Amino acid sequence: MTAQVKEDIQVIQTLLAQGAYQAVYDRYAAVWKEMLFVETLKEWMDFLRWGCGLEEEPLSLYLSAWRGECLMLGGFQGDVTEEILRYLEPKLPPEVWGKLKDLGPVVVDMEEPDGRLEAQLASYEEVLKGEHFALRVDFEDIYCAGAYFLSIKAGTVA
Repeated sequence: MTAQVKEDIQVIQTLLAQGAYQAVYDRYAAVWKEMLFVETLKEWMDFLRWGCGLEEEPLSLYLSAWRGECLMLGGFQGDVTEEILRYLEPKLPPEVWGKLKDLGPVVVDMEEPDGRLEAQLASYEEVLKGEHFALRVDFEDIYCAGAYFLSIKAGTVA
């Protein structure tokens, strides 16, 4: 979790404690839409009225995706190859990215035996490991049927 995401969580907690519910909604509306499927202030207020809490770990993942620090992918999204390549391209040297673009497709469907994201990324991880990059996959199913969060770190080998 980056310092910016930690700050976002602190701001959210502070504003909620102060009763500034609309300010929290307005500032992070895109996050609530992805995380909670909340599209209006009324739905946000209903969520709060039901006493549903915001768990810090999944919240940090959604905030990280909102800030572009990781890529969020749905658990039943299907072919996500292009999205993954677009996410990785600016984070990798061109010669490393070039080795990835011709690898097989990544098709995510959690109900299929080989449809989990981790299994789909094996060939990517093999290439990246040799170049001293590591992929990280986090999974969240508290607020939805399942979402993956993909990030990459340089200078490490998984």
